[in-house]
Amino acid sequence: MKHLLLIALALTATGCAAHVQSTSGAEYLARSTSPVAGSEILTRRYTDRDGAERVEEIEIPSTDQLVRKAASIEPTLTLPARIGLARIEHGQLTAIPPHEGAIWSQLAGQHRSLGVLVPVDPFLANYTVRSILPQDRQQLRSDSGDLLTKIRLGAARQHMDAVLIYEVGTANARGKGPGGLGHVQVLGGLPSNSAVNTDLGIGRALLLDVRNGYPYGVATAHADLGNIETSFWDEEADLVAYSAATERLVTVLEVEVSKIFAGVTQAAAIRVAQK
Repeated sequence: MKHLLLIALALTATGCAAHVQSTSGAEYLARSTSPVAGSEILTRRYTDRDGAERVEEIEIPSTDQLVRKAASIEPTLTLPARIGLARIEHGQLTAIPPHEGAIWSQLAGQHRSLGVLVPVDPFLANYTVRSILPQDRQQLRSDSGDLLTKIRLGAARQHMDAVLIYEVGTANARGKGPGGLGHVQVLGGLPSNSAVNTDLGIGRALLLDVRNGYPYGVATAHADLGNIETSFWDEEADLVAYSAATERLVTVLEVEVSKIFAGVTQAAAIRVAQK
């Protein structure tokens, strides 16, 4: 069996963590010898537009089949790669503020063997979804409005190999943080019913293969934003508070993402050596 790398790095004292994955789906499934439960066939009777009675058989996959479908995926990233950078805030793909971009550029400089880091353009991602999937077809696909699907499509249009998706926000679901920083809602942070400090900022990151969706790593970072002053009537002060909050979050998140980059680089080298 190949010796594949699986790294888990956690700093429980600060609530920060980074996890790197490079395991093989084929090897994972090969270790299972138990039988797989089959699909269930449901019969649906309905009346079509012409008033005719119709019968339709719908195949419902079993949990066993879904588990195998989820696991059937392989790490394929080769280096140097073209890595996308996608930012989520308030549940939307956004442009990357200059002060955050500077932090990520510095990180990319520390991991030059990984490749280049290129922002995923929000406008291009939206345009890509509309151009490859007409409006009437979008309504037939339940995932057409999914943000992670949109990001993968936008990254594919920009010919990226993997994409680092990150989200910044707060743990406070009832209100907003400094400068209007909102609650994390896509990549998630803490359970919404957790009794947490409402001044706790959360940064989450996911390194995803653009072509097959393989998750190369996930990271979480927390930062106390309680001493960042905000204002309800001073727009300029809010902007300063917002920049300070997001810069603090991305700074702590960058430390964890750096661990992912190091692990992914090591795993890619192992795959090359095993060929």
